[in-house]
Amino acid sequence: MKALSAEGIPASAGYAPLNKEPFIQQTLRSRGYRGSYSAERLARWEEQNHCPANDQLCEDGAWLYQSVLLAKRGDMEQIAEAVRKIQANAQLLAKG
Repeated sequence: MKALSAEGIPASAGYAPLNKEPFIQQTLRSRGYRGSYSAERLARWEEQNHCPANDQLCEDGAWLYQSVLLAKRGDMEQIAEAVRKIQANAQLLAKG
């Protein structure tokens, strides 16, 4: 995000992985859910709720604001060039 900002591209980190939100565990452990679903089904759902690709995407992804994406073609080209520059210098940027 810092590198995008340094290139004049406003962006944010977006959402945290929703599958890791505390309300999910609270819901699965609630009396209502335990009464409605078997322990096996709840355990299976909890196991299926592990989404490593989504978690990685949430960590690595950058969200461009809609107003940025509604700009002119030249602005889109500047965004693409900024991303290419960041990508080319990723190792240097990671060191910090």
